[in-house]
Amino acid sequence: RLTKMGDDVARLPKGGSQMDRLKSFAGLATDEPSFLDRMQFLCANMLVCAVLYFMLRLTKMGDRAWYLTVYSSGVASSFGIYFIQQAYIHGIYNTMTTETEWSMYACIFFIAYCAMDLVIGSYEYDEKMDYKDGWVHHFFFIVLCAWLLANGLTSLFAISLIEEVPTVILALARVTMSEKVPFAFGLLFFMLRISYHCYITYSVIEYSTVAFVIGVILLRTHVKWFHRWLASHLKKKGRMPMSVKVSIFSGMIVLQTLGHGFAVYQMAMKNYLVAASGAVMVHLSIFLYFCTKMIMVIQDVYTQNFIFEAISKKQVIYNISWEDPRVDHQVLNVGPKDIVLTISSAGCNVLDYMLEGPQEMVAVDFNQAQLAVLELKILCIKYLKWEQFWQIWSRSNYKLFLEVWPILRKHASERCQSFWDENEDLIRDNFMFAGTSGLMAKILSFPSGFIGLTDYMRKNTGAPYKGSMVFNLIVSFLSSSMWVPLGKWLAPLGGVPEKQLNLVMKTAGSCEIFAAKIGEIFEKIMWEKDNYFYYAYVAGRWDEHCCPRYMMKKNFKTLQERVDRITLFHGSVCDAVKAMPQKSKKRFTVYSLLDSMDWMPESMISNQIGTIMDEKYFDRDNGRVFWRSFATGNRAHSPVLQQLNPTMLPDTKYPDRVGWYLTQCYVPKVPKSFNSKNLLVEEKPSNIKVSFKGDLQVMWTMATYGLSQQKKDAKEFYKSQAKVYDGFRESLLPDRDNLLLNVLPWTTSPKTWVSVGCGTARDIEYVVEHIKENKTRVYLCDLSPELLAIAEQRVSECGLGNLVSFVEGDINNPEVQKKLPKMGTIDLVTCSYCLTMIPPWKKAAKTMIEMLKPNGHLAIVDFTAKENCHTNFDQRFYKFWFAMDGVWLNEKQPAWLRDPKNGLVTQWYQEDPSRCPYTCLYPTHYQFLGRKAAH
Repeated sequence: RLTKMGDDVARLPKGGSQMDRLKSFAGLATDEPSFLDRMQFLCANMLVCAVLYFMLRLTKMGDRAWYLTVYSSGVASSFGIYFIQQAYIHGIYNTMTTETEWSMYACIFFIAYCAMDLVIGSYEYDEKMDYKDGWVHHFFFIVLCAWLLANGLTSLFAISLIEEVPTVILALARVTMSEKVPFAFGLLFFMLRISYHCYITYSVIEYSTVAFVIGVILLRTHVKWFHRWLASHLKKKGRMPMSVKVSIFSGMIVLQTLGHGFAVYQMAMKNYLVAASGAVMVHLSIFLYFCTKMIMVIQDVYTQNFIFEAISKKQVIYNISWEDPRVDHQVLNVGPKDIVLTISSAGCNVLDYMLEGPQEMVAVDFNQAQLAVLELKILCIKYLKWEQFWQIWSRSNYKLFLEVWPILRKHASERCQSFWDENEDLIRDNFMFAGTSGLMAKILSFPSGFIGLTDYMRKNTGAPYKGSMVFNLIVSFLSSSMWVPLGKWLAPLGGVPEKQLNLVMKTAGSCEIFAAKIGEIFEKIMWEKDNYFYYAYVAGRWDEHCCPRYMMKKNFKTLQERVDRITLFHGSVCDAVKAMPQKSKKRFTVYSLLDSMDWMPESMISNQIGTIMDEKYFDRDNGRVFWRSFATGNRAHSPVLQQLNPTMLPDTKYPDRVGWYLTQCYVPKVPKSFNSKNLLVEEKPSNIKVSFKGDLQVMWTMATYGLSQQKKDAKEFYKSQAKVYDGFRESLLPDRDNLLLNVLPWTTSPKTWVSVGCGTARDIEYVVEHIKENKTRVYLCDLSPELLAIAEQRVSECGLGNLVSFVEGDINNPEVQKKLPKMGTIDLVTCSYCLTMIPPWKKAAKTMIEMLKPNGHLAIVDFTAKENCHTNFDQRFYKFWFAMDGVWLNEKQPAWLRDPKNGLVTQWYQEDPSRCPYTCLYPTHYQFLGRKAAH
């Protein structure tokens, strides 16, 4: 230990006298603290933590889980400010390599806080004690501080305590119940927890390699926390525009990366240049890793927010509607009696639809900029000649736009006037390159012109371009699936949300299918003579031989006669439907929803379909629905959409000139039994308390049961864990909420429901209001009387006592079956994470199918071995691991259920991996919905 040397000796008396007075006040000895002194100080601080917490608890102020954090971060920040002052006076290296009594007591103080937060939290706010950020974090720092004390390195910890300043801001926000964490928190967090922490980490490497490694580990955690905070913070409205915040943090990230790189360079040149090239490579790898993490922060923030940022700032996203209306017309057959609702986008499809002669159209969009684009097109059609219309929208004739805009402006809405007054540069700089979707075309315009691609496209030969080796290599690369995972980095440049691209990567084999489609675009589709989509982006204009129908001279007069039938609506599709802005006030007969539902969460899809399918707004007898998706397969990408029984249009019969949509879905007639109101039923949030302490109890039971040599008995297995059963299984058993809320066919208004292996009736709690709305009679079956006792209490609390019956026993037992409705009369049977625990699973599955009436539904969510991968090592390990707890993963189960020979028509099937709590394991689970064949 480097103590009492040089300058350090000179500064100890002053510091020592301060510490002596503090220790005298605390009743401690005034010489170097002994083990007993340290324990006294530890106990005193633990007592202070307890007293302070219970005093603040009496005030009932804010979130009590943050009381101790306010205290600890405040004290730690004070220590940190003192040591920063010492570093300024004596130098950073001397300060962090010289242990003082202040640094020792700072470590002891933090141990006391971590210990008491865990103890008090276990009883007072157990549900707030997160495993990673609570238990693991606190135990890690208790061990770390103890190690620093034992090795005389507490000054390293003390010099880092200034990093607690952002925690003070966060804790105060939580205690005062502030709705939003201040921007200052993120700013200080980045400066102290990332930039300053990085500096300290590289400063300490000469003193302690272990401390350097710990510093790198903590830096990774800090970057992760910052990423999470920034992503959530930017989604909330604030006084400062999001673009300014993104610019500030992007600049800071660049400076941090440069600083990190310089620190690595300095260290390598100073210490490792001659003999330790391996060490240099290690540090270079660390630097590259953090560079990647920082770039991912910027990329993720942009991809997650670019659409909402554009909407809030009234910026154009799409300069062309990237959906081929030719396919729409083939199936929808829009005519004079139709009232059409579609999404405005750039207005191309709206105007193309109008050539089909519908009675009325409503063009809806969240983005006022997109509506302003369509409105200007309509004004040009109404008040200009075709030649002028053509010059503005195909050639971006800026001079002509300036001449006619004052005339058009008189007829424009305030929204349109305001937008084009401020955004005339969109025409000036070529509208074909405008907006987010045109950004990619603008970036590629120079290389396209350089290799002759632009000139070749304008020739419109209809033959693929083969004139450049570079282009051919790019096409070969895009035809492989290697680039698809990286596609989310480029997707926003084409106006494609990351969530939409994730649909491609969700299903096994989808990446290869999507890559093949992209390859086909470059090799064939984009060169077709009438493909005006790619022509516009490559040629930078439209020509008369290749343009949308609404741009053609022969159709101009027809449009002039009909554009007054178009109504523009700012808002959501649901808002537009409920407002019924159409002049005739007749119900809609056509919904053309483009690809808008690809990026919606399941709850939003459910709400939208529930609203627009209401017979008050939609003509069920004559209505049709059409949408597109990036998802693959022979079904819709959402279980709610699948309940509409859509027809999947094959590419061979309905070729799409855009080419990248993997499914086109058409609903020629909504099922008569489709009760859309059930999709609008709102459920109350869960009150299940998840705690690490309860999870430990369950895991102990599972471990002892798994290692036991006794015969596996499911009834005995659940007996000892009934009271804490639900908390652990909230994260262990994923997608039960999705199965119950979205996969179950509530649109069929089921009247009888048998839940097999119901456990504590947690499944029922997800859909309490649905049960009440439909007056569904529910039968809860389980082997465990302990779990059924909890189920009975839960049902009573939910107010479902008059609708629910409890049945104890095995459904394969004839005596148990007598307590259920007659076989072949039940609307709905569910089995949630139970079938894999039944050794005669096939017999149980057959029994459940026999229970159903014709067209009744069986819904199952359970673990399985991953499809087509069940022989892989990880899948075999999962089988072994789960079997120790009496859960037998079997890929034959979902295959058997999906086999039509066994009596079910598959309505929905999806596999997903999910993380097993407190492990790095990702077993696969599946969701299944089958309809019993009518015959």
